[in-house]
Amino acid sequence: MKKNIEEIKKFNRFYIRMMGLFNLYTDESPYSATEALILFEIYSIPSCTASYLSDYFLFDKGYISRILKKFEQNHVISRVPSKEDRRKQYLEITQTGKEDLDELMSKANLNVENMIKEISDKDLSELISSMKKIEKILTQNE
Repeated sequence: MKKNIEEIKKFNRFYIRMMGLFNLYTDESPYSATEALILFEIYSIPSCTASYLSDYFLFDKGYISRILKKFEQNHVISRVPSKEDRRKQYLEITQTGKEDLDELMSKANLNVENMIKEISDKDLSELISSMKKIEKILTQNE
């Protein structure tokens, strides 16, 4: 079991490096990698809530709360009370947030494009198939 854990951690470190995640969110970006992922999730999920984000990312609610507070202060998101239950608030990305997210996604797309540009179509197809298999295996017991 220990050997398997070490191999998975090794792959994770390799993949993070290959994706350029250390370089993507540097002094050029006002967002950490975690903040960028949360912002993307808010953009992607209709009726997104802080509880959803906490459960989805397995983050402490206080940590999510601090990130969301920063987003609100920077006018990146807004909170919209539910019409059915005024205690529930949905998170929505603002125009400023969309512009920031577009820039982050462009940089991420460029990183991936650079990573795969020399890979043959056959190998790229195998890579994507392997990624889908990894995702399927890791999510089957969620």
